[in-house]
Amino acid sequence: MARSPQRRPGADDGAPSSRQRASGRRGEDPLATRRDMAGWVGGTSRPNAAGRWPGERLGLAQDGPAAMAGWGRRILAVLIDWSLALLLSNLWFEGHPLATLGFYVLMQVLLVGLLGTTLGKRIAGIQVVRVGGAMAGPLKALIRAALWCLVVTPFMIDPDGRGLHDRVAGTVQIRM
Repeated sequence: MARSPQRRPGADDGAPSSRQRASGRRGEDPLATRRDMAGWVGGTSRPNAAGRWPGERLGLAQDGPAAMAGWGRRILAVLIDWSLALLLSNLWFEGHPLATLGFYVLMQVLLVGLLGTTLGKRIAGIQVVRVGGAMAGPLKALIRAALWCLVVTPFMIDPDGRGLHDRVAGTVQIRM
């Protein structure tokens, strides 16, 4: 039984390819076409990496309570908490940097672990909870605080806006 030859995609049938037509030369592929260039000019695409709003993939609301806390609120909370730690450090340890850091970590572990918020977070309207809504707890708060002390981890953010310290601890900062 004789089979008729089937044309393979990309097989040379004598017709110039789109690349050959674009370059105007036959037999030579251009280094890059306009289509090749357009693929990376807008940046890399990450389909389904991020939701329509920060926190959507985590099941958080878009606005209002239980929505992801914004950067302005977070920065305000850190400034207030650090100022309080610095004040306590100045009162008892003449402003020693390690004492300031120790007070800051102690506030994070005790207050976030037991209440879900610190004074600065309370003023900024932020609460720290586990993904899913449960209280963070002292162990999760200790993990967050220890990683936060590495300074770099708050800036290693995911598409939802959570720092590495929150991702490792399994927590999220939401609006109150």
